[in-house]
Amino acid sequence: MDGNRVGIIGGSIAGCAAAIVLRQAGCDVTVFERSSGVLRDRGHGVSLSGETRAELVDADLIDADLPARPLSERSWFVRDGDAPLGRLVWQQPFSGIVHNWGMLWANLRDRVPGTDYRDGVPVNRIESADDGVTVYLDGGEAERFDLVIGADGYRSLVRAAVDPAAEPTSSGYVLWRGGYPITELPQPIPEVLYEQSVTIAFPGGHAMVMIIPGDGGPRVYWAVYHQPAEPLPPEADHLAPADFPGLDTTLSQHFPPYWAEMVDRTRRDTTVIHPVLDIRTSRYTAPRLALLGDAATMTRPHTGSGAVKAVQDALALGRLRREHGDWATVLAEYDAVRRPAGTALVDLGRRIGEAQVISTPPWDSMTPDDFTAWIQSVLSGRRLYLYDNLR
Repeated sequence: MDGNRVGIIGGSIAGCAAAIVLRQAGCDVTVFERSSGVLRDRGHGVSLSGETRAELVDADLIDADLPARPLSERSWFVRDGDAPLGRLVWQQPFSGIVHNWGMLWANLRDRVPGTDYRDGVPVNRIESADDGVTVYLDGGEAERFDLVIGADGYRSLVRAAVDPAAEPTSSGYVLWRGGYPITELPQPIPEVLYEQSVTIAFPGGHAMVMIIPGDGGPRVYWAVYHQPAEPLPPEADHLAPADFPGLDTTLSQHFPPYWAEMVDRTRRDTTVIHPVLDIRTSRYTAPRLALLGDAATMTRPHTGSGAVKAVQDALALGRLRREHGDWATVLAEYDAVRRPAGTALVDLGRRIGEAQVISTPPWDSMTPDDFTAWIQSVLSGRRLYLYDNLR
């Protein structure tokens, strides 16, 4: 059997999940996370399928009682004069279990022993050889591993070594996100928000609103997909609302009054705007190297599959390590199984983004049958748990 010393670069959801399952498979694991202390969390929502959540519980990656909100319906509204909520144009079957990102991450993090998780430790570079990988740390130290896993997000250092040609591709639009405790919502709180996910549709984009769990009680979480009037800066990353004056115009012109006020009540310095990107890689592995989560392939948030893909990548790697004694076989089978799944999600995210942001349909004149036919054409036969009830 090859050596069992594994270094994981990145300690977010993908990195923690990989650390847990590889430790269960008998590996000696070290996680390097560049952030110091608790990873930054703005109270955002993360959707999992029921199947994935059950798989995580069965694998002892999360607690069975981790707070979550199952959602079975999504209501679509368009602006209709001064009607507070707007006009309901479609009630879509919806199959997701919504979690708080920070609470999900913390549940995973708690299962990684402190000695295995080194926070505030950036990795500067790696050197791969036939018999292992050397990791060079920010302070000049070097450590040797039998395998190194890149779980370091869309600007992955490890992906640059595995597939140097794979670069983030911009969608041309941004995602603006925020949230706060539901006690701060405009009153009265609509019943539809307690029971469902809400979508506000407008020309050139849409917004999603839902209630998610929070450490101090339920929170409202909202996300607005918006096409800026001007091209995004080439190196745009996390941006400020002040960089996009068109956001206020979108709220005033296209959002029904209640939903516009809901967004306006969010402290702007607690919101985040980032360009929507995707990444396709030609391979997930190289000798002694593997990619997980967004470092491997990054799909657009429309698919609700970022966290799902990350944990499924980790579970596959752990299963294959239990089945095979040599890393070469593990990596070959991992690439064969997970790369096609990631590529398919990237393609699906692009189709959804084209349909729901770039070339939006005439939402306000569509019938429920029109909506169903429209979304099925976007899915184009692809299975996605959020839309399984349409089939």
